[in-house]
Amino acid sequence: MLRSASYGSYGHAESSRRYVGLGWVVGLHALLLVLIVSGVFQTTVNRLLKKPLEAVVLQEVIVPPPPAPPVPLPKPVVNQAKPTTPAMERPVQPAPAQLSSAAPSESPVHAERAAEPAPTNTAPVLHAAPAPAATEPPHKSTASAEAEYAARLKALLNASKRYPTGRQASQQRPQGVVKLWFTLNRAGTLLDAGLLEAADSNLLNDAALTTVRRASYPPFAAELWPGQEQHKFTVDIDFLPPG
Repeated sequence: MLRSASYGSYGHAESSRRYVGLGWVVGLHALLLVLIVSGVFQTTVNRLLKKPLEAVVLQEVIVPPPPAPPVPLPKPVVNQAKPTTPAMERPVQPAPAQLSSAAPSESPVHAERAAEPAPTNTAPVLHAAPAPAATEPPHKSTASAEAEYAARLKALLNASKRYPTGRQASQQRPQGVVKLWFTLNRAGTLLDAGLLEAADSNLLNDAALTTVRRASYPPFAAELWPGQEQHKFTVDIDFLPPG
């Protein structure tokens, strides 16, 4: 019975010690918290006190009044002068001569001379008739002269052509038209020639080329094909069998 009572008192003392120690711990934590809070607060206050206040300067801005609208200048008035019609000149009629008595100092001879008309030195002007302009013979145009020269070449080649001879020509008796081209210089010298449209017979083609190559051509004038030292012509040579 005594043991259980002593054990109860010991347990009570042990629990009271625990509460006291817990109180000390809580108190120390509270003290540390107060110190921390007070230090942060003091630091913040010191920073705020050390930072100078920035002065705000308000400057008064004077806004100028808007400019007045420009005054429109009056348009100049142009006085257009009206065309004036020329006044018709009226013939001046001479005043009637007043009859007055002849002065005693005026003789009849002087009066007769005054009545005579004054001689004029103006002689009749003879206008010479304009001389008739000399009529020149009309010149041929360049195009017509060129066409005439080409026609001369065609007539020359058709007049100097020779129908092919030989046994084959006499047996086949070919006929047809051979179209050739050839180039001449201004002196009439043949530079080149060739077939443009050949006939069905080689005999006629060879005869046409031979005709072009052995012919003698007249020179063409400087006004024909100006600026060209040579010109290319074309000609048709018609072959018919003899007889």
